[in-house]
Amino acid sequence: MKTCRDMVAEKGLASVNMRSVAEACHVALGSLYNYFSSKEELILAAIGSVWQDIFHTEPCREGLSFPEYVRWIFERVQSGMRAYPNFFTAHSISFASTSKQQARSTMEQYVSHIKAELSQALRADSNVRQDAFSSDFQEPEFIEFVLTNLLTLLAQQKDTCEILLEVIRRSLYESRA
Repeated sequence: MKTCRDMVAEKGLASVNMRSVAEACHVALGSLYNYFSSKEELILAAIGSVWQDIFHTEPCREGLSFPEYVRWIFERVQSGMRAYPNFFTAHSISFASTSKQQARSTMEQYVSHIKAELSQALRADSNVRQDAFSSDFQEPEFIEFVLTNLLTLLAQQKDTCEILLEVIRRSLYESRA
């Protein structure tokens, strides 16, 4: 998978195929088929490996406030976008392939993981107002709002997510008076 990540970083997701990976790993093409039954399976594994590389290389983030955690995610994805140019665009385009549902499922797995970690960071933030959420303003919808806006800022290639962080601060910490 490291070879696949290197190929994605250097030449994009389209450069990953059975023959090029076998050659780069100095193994017979048939040997690679023992691990991946098709190009689609290899691509899905490469996509998963890139996502994992982006989000699982940092030390523990305990003790961060919710806005600090959101900033951390923004910066991790920005870093991933620099390390893997056009990966997010290429990954989106890969949904049109024959493995559309599997590719979507792979991405949804990582998005669900991010949502779960956002929820955990929100609940761990002891500075959030007790009355921040209500029946009309619930935590799951707030997490969805934050993630959607975070991804939008990233897609727009914004340098910071300060506007989103300010909305979060005003929603969670400031009095409703």
